[in-house]
Amino acid sequence: MIFENNNSVFDIKRHPTSKNNSLKPWSSSDELALNYLLENSSTKDSITLANDSFGFLTTCLSDYKLNVIINNKTQEASTFKNLLENKRSKTNLTFITPLDKIEEKSNFGLIKIPKGLSLFELYLKQVHEGLDDNGTVICSFMTKYFTPQILKIASLYFEEIEQSKAFKKSRILILKKKKEVVEKELIHSIAYNDQIIKQYYGVFSSNNIDYATQFLIDAFKIDASEKMVLDLASGNGILAKLVLEQSPASTVHLIDDSYLAIASSQLNLQEENCNFHHAYNLDEFEDEFFNLVISNPPFHFEYETNISVPLGMFSQVARCLKSTGRFIMVANRHLSYKKHLENRFNDVQIIAENAKFMVYECFDPIK
Repeated sequence: MIFENNNSVFDIKRHPTSKNNSLKPWSSSDELALNYLLENSSTKDSITLANDSFGFLTTCLSDYKLNVIINNKTQEASTFKNLLENKRSKTNLTFITPLDKIEEKSNFGLIKIPKGLSLFELYLKQVHEGLDDNGTVICSFMTKYFTPQILKIASLYFEEIEQSKAFKKSRILILKKKKEVVEKELIHSIAYNDQIIKQYYGVFSSNNIDYATQFLIDAFKIDASEKMVLDLASGNGILAKLVLEQSPASTVHLIDDSYLAIASSQLNLQEENCNFHHAYNLDEFEDEFFNLVISNPPFHFEYETNISVPLGMFSQVARCLKSTGRFIMVANRHLSYKKHLENRFNDVQIIAENAKFMVYECFDPIK
């Protein structure tokens, strides 16, 4: 989509692409935050960006010295693609993870407030630590998603909180005067089956093991012959942990789009036969590599529902699964995945279901 600003023209695209043309690669809250920065800063200033999902802000501000916090591999791929297609240099850009320390102080921080407010706090803490004492942080959001909890979190880190006027149903918060804060590690501890599962702020389902995963756990049993296993969209690693409890000799690969998810699973799994992959696809794996793939695949992305992502995952699983292997996954029953799975597997069974979830077991992948 074409974006024009200050005599500059940018062609910004989403990655992965979607057939839903109503899904834009930026929002009016991005535009509002961008305009504030352009009016109140110069290219001599340094900026730290967080939650720039498709690289819109990174591309538009690439003349500045930027720290770009990258959590999702899809975010990284989209950002790099948009920089390249708009002929923008990466010379001024430093890409860091949500757990990295910002080495040089920034004059501005810019956070697009995510749906998960624990992730907002994690980003805000990181930006706050790397901000100049006289620096400013801009937090953008759509007004329909505002909650007073946002102000409560912001007040933990800043003395001054100003809210802008509305612009196309969006607003920004302008945070100034850094507070001295007590250092704390932003990790949730979840009690489950006499175990403590740890995960960083911002990883899905912070208060409990989510109910779909619990339903899959109750329905799942590994076969002794399933020695090469993939936990797809692995989150905090609870499914991989289950696999190794049932079959300690298996080799498990965990893959997730989220850096924080992979870092969380590394907190919970120290076994030598665990392999961790921060990735959004299975391109690094050979055909017919796995005996078993187990998954609770995502379909919510921030405030969007988008099943094109899991459907693409199903095709990749069919390629990487041995002809004698199986794919077992859980999903909300309203998604009606069965017909999509039958396009990729010759044998698709529903082995457990309740009012909300269904567990699918798939055999004989179509090559």
